[in-house]
Amino acid sequence: MRQLKLRFAGPEDAKEVADWLLATPDNLFDDALLKYPTLRVISAYNGDGNVAHLPAQQVLMLESLAVRPGTPPLDAAQAFRDLVKGMELLASQLGIKELYFVCKDPNVLSVAQHHGFERIEFPVVRLRL
Repeated sequence: MRQLKLRFAGPEDAKEVADWLLATPDNLFDDALLKYPTLRVISAYNGDGNVAHLPAQQVLMLESLAVRPGTPPLDAAQAFRDLVKGMELLASQLGIKELYFVCKDPNVLSVAQHHGFERIEFPVVRLRL
C-alpha cells in the first residue's frame, strides 16, 4: 500500500468534493454541511491526484445534564429547555450550526425531541485524543 499525502482542500476542489460525497454510498451526507461556516475539508492524494476527501465541521456537544436531586420533572424540563437556548446562543456566536446531545434518559430524550432535537438512529463513534 502506498503512503498518501494530505492537504487542506481548496476552492478548486469544491465541485469534486460535492460530487464524490453524492457518489459515495452510505456516507450519510447532509448537503447543508457545504454551507456551514466552520466547514473544513482534508484531502488525501497521491501522484495520480485526489483519492478521498473528509469534510469536518465544528459542532457543540452538550454533555451530561446535571439536575439537582429532587427537582420536580417540570422544573427540570424547563431548565433543560432554557439551557439549550443558552447553548444555541453560544453556537451562534461561534458560527456553529449543529448541537449534539448524547442521552439515554427517556424523559430527557422526550423533552429534547419536543424542542427541535432529532433522534439519530445510526452508530456514533468517538476518538479521544
